[in-house]
Amino acid sequence: MVFHDKKALLANSDLLGSLDDDMLDKLLSMIVTRKLDKNETLFVKGDPGDSFFGVQQGNIKIVTTSPNGKEVTLNIIEEGQFFGEIAMLDGLDRTADAIAMSKTELLVIQRRDFIPFLEKHPKLCIQVMQLLCHRVRLTSEMVEDAAFLPLDGRLAKRLLNLADLYGEDQPGGGVLIGLNLPQQELARMMGTSRESVNKQLQVWRNNGWIELARGKVTIKDHDALQGVLDDAELE
Repeated sequence: MVFHDKKALLANSDLLGSLDDDMLDKLLSMIVTRKLDKNETLFVKGDPGDSFFGVQQGNIKIVTTSPNGKEVTLNIIEEGQFFGEIAMLDGLDRTADAIAMSKTELLVIQRRDFIPFLEKHPKLCIQVMQLLCHRVRLTSEMVEDAAFLPLDGRLAKRLLNLADLYGEDQPGGGVLIGLNLPQQELARMMGTSRESVNKQLQVWRNNGWIELARGKVTIKDHDALQGVLDDAELE
């Protein structure tokens, strides 16, 4: 969903959605916009955490790279979502890279403007803490999945989660994940190789559980993938 109205984007966000109109208007006065081309880098690990961002149009992937060059996609930020809050709040350096996956337009709020605003609004402080706790829980879950779930279980879980977030019901049945998802990108989310992901996807396609097109995955049998995940969690 493209947010042409900046105030609507603020009001829709998990971080700022509880603010009243006056508070949203004050935040609007702080905002600047920034446009990125596809594959353009917004920031890299080690850059100053001097701002945070809302996606008005497009999408951003958050990635980290190991010393040997292996890249892992930590998150994909869609329209209506904010990111970059952690480094902005503590004032320390960025912990990952942010790269535009398509032409993207961002709202930018600077730390020097937001911190004084935060200090004046305790209710917003509580909401920020709740959001950060949610992020910590998600990170812990990702670590547990990587440690305890086999690849098929992790891949099934990731596809089901993506379908919940970006699913589009199809006239002929099934749910299309409405996100450009090349297998290399999916492998980066999993922290594994494209070949391993492709091999598992082909098994499920042959079973009739999914359909594959260029950069697209359609789930045809939700229960079958859920069964894979349930079995993996019991092992």
